[in-house]
Order: sequence, then C-alpha cells, then structure tokens
Amino acid sequence: MWLGIATLLSVVAALAVALIKVRARGDMADALLSAGAAFATTFGLCLAVPAAIRELKSLGG
Repeated sequence: MWLGIATLLSVVAALAVALIKVRARGDMADALLSAGAAFATTFGLCLAVPAAIRELKSLGG
C-alpha cells in the first residue's frame, strides 16, 4: 500500500516538474531529465521517511 502511494506521489511530482519545464520553453529532453530526477528524489524520500521514523521511535523507547 505504502509503495503504491509513494509511486503515485512521485509521478505527480515528476509531471509537475515536466509541465513547469515545458511551460518555461525548455527543451523536451531537459524536461524529461528533470522529471526523472524529480521522480527519483521523491520516491527516495518517500521510502526513507518511514524508515527514519521507525528508527527514531526505536531509539526513543
């Protein structure tokens, strides 16, 4: 479930970045590269945050 939510959130972030790049009259290749970077970054953060929260909870208790 969490993996699906992370994927959808990452896709939304990638689409937003691609639209902003295209509207700013950027090159299509540049827009796709930026969208891919946004997807990877958002997905990585979505995977790292729950692990960090679990680790912090285990250290506190």
